Amino acid sequence: MKSASDLDQADRRLLIALQRDASVPQSELAEAAGVSPSQVSRRLARLKESGVLRAVVGLVDPVRAGLTCAAIIRVRLRDHSAANVKAFRDVVQRMPEATFCVMLTGEADYLVKIVARDLPHFQEIVQSKLLRCAAIAHMESSIVLEHLKDTTALPLD
Repeated sequence: MKSASDLDQADRRLLIALQRDASVPQSELAEAAGVSPSQVSRRLARLKESGVLRAVVGLVDPVRAGLTCAAIIRVRLRDHSAANVKAFRDVVQRMPEATFCVMLTGEADYLVKIVARDLPHFQEIVQSKLLRCAAIAHMESSIVLEHLKDTTALPLD
């Protein structure tokens, strides 16, 4: 797998350009990266193969797509047995409404971001999916009031 130290400046410029707008033509990506268009194809293939470039996707505005409620949920498991960890992870993996989940140090074990159509839909998700997970000892939800920064772009320069 390619590591950060294996990326040259052209790779970094190419990745920065892709993060800005992956729909631009390869000629524009080539110009941004300072390489030829044929080099862009080879570099993209290499970056995908190595796992540095996981996917090229379109970013959907949740509110304009009808998902007007977002919440952050802090989750504490009953215990950290392999069975509980697996049960919780399985629930989250099966939830399309869970768009982000990380394991944490500190008081909470996991942080989960949920997107929903509205508050009643959020309540339905919590009650029908998360509260039914026996691995969870405690959950604390916070409704997102405003997105100050919401980016997928990594600081590659």
